[in-house]
Amino acid sequence: MKTKYKFLVALTLLVVFGLGVAAGVLGERYVVHNSARRAAAARPHLPSPESWAKELGLTQDQQDRIHEIFKKNDERMKAYRADSHARLDELRKMLKKEIDAVLTPEQKLKNDEMIRRFEERRKKEAERNPSRERREQDPPPADREK
Repeated sequence: MKTKYKFLVALTLLVVFGLGVAAGVLGERYVVHNSARRAAAARPHLPSPESWAKELGLTQDQQDRIHEIFKKNDERMKAYRADSHARLDELRKMLKKEIDAVLTPEQKLKNDEMIRRFEERRKKEAERNPSRERREQDPPPADREK
């Protein structure tokens, strides 16, 4: 009789453990990762030139002129991105210099190693998801070209 209860207790613990693992896996997959997807999907996007033309009833001449405006301003946007990236790099260097002034030599070495590991992870992530890092280098989407 005691072995029957031991078996039921063991089976119950096994089932409860299995349900906990399943709940953890499903929770991470559908709650944690879904929130990241929702944030990206919630960002507003400009309408495509085709939807502008359709909704506004643009003539072909208007569409052509708007297309030229996009082409003309594309270089300005690239210059702005390059300038903002350069400014961010300057700020990061200043920040690191100020932090290094507070740290001991051993802490500086550890900090440099932490930064190096972070940059490696970021590069690997960029290789896995190239669309994020290469936005400014890519040509406009096909729907913006004639």
